Amino acid sequence: MKTVKLYDENAYLDKFSATVVFCEKAENGYALMLDKTAFFPEEGGQLCDTGLINGAAVNYVKEENGVITHFVDKAFSVGQTVEGFIDFPRRFSFMQNHSGEHIVSGIVFKKYGFNNVGFHLNEQFATVDFDGILTREMLNAVEESANRAVFENREIKAYYPSERELETIDYRSKKEIEGPLRIVDITGVDVCACCAPHVARTGEIGMIKLLDFTKMRGGTRVILKCGRYALLDYQNKYENISDISVLLSADRDSA
Repeated sequence: MKTVKLYDENAYLDKFSATVVFCEKAENGYALMLDKTAFFPEEGGQLCDTGLINGAAVNYVKEENGVITHFVDKAFSVGQTVEGFIDFPRRFSFMQNHSGEHIVSGIVFKKYGFNNVGFHLNEQFATVDFDGILTREMLNAVEESANRAVFENREIKAYYPSERELETIDYRSKKEIEGPLRIVDITGVDVCACCAPHVARTGEIGMIKLLDFTKMRGGTRVILKCGRYALLDYQNKYENISDISVLLSADRDSA
């Protein structure tokens, strides 16, 4: 039986009730399957959600053949009703960064024709690999356009189109996808196949900052931070500049 993905219906859902359908001993804990879940598994380059199920820590979540397994630190009984709680601040930071990455990738594709061929999102930053060479000047232009899309607070729609609808949609995808295909449409910016939770409007991203880039295998890897990640990065760097300005007896704002 496939697991009902509650995060598909509501990316902002941070607690839910479910029924245990399977639980067995696993390495470093127990493998738990529920009839439905709001926990997003590690997938598409993004880390999984963490949180609690009836007080048990959810340390890892994976999906295989439509079934989502939660790795927890205590056992449950089949048929038992449980309450799940998502670490939502962490989930929301992931939503900000993944939605920001879609904006950046959509703009790079439209401006320069380069495809996103790799993506990874962890608890500190996101990286995107493009199949073409990008310069700092090109990335500055992308960053400006991306943040303009954020400030315009555009709608982000995630949905499963019918087969007939899908035939009329021009969308990005890094790989061939079997089965139902979920589309994330950022109004006027990007349309991409994606399984992850996203914010509902671009304004919730806050800001997008392209930090660094490197050339690799004929393409470019870009490091970016969005939303809270970008805020914390700015705070840290501002404090570092302040400390350096004191040491050098220099004006902080001109350092």
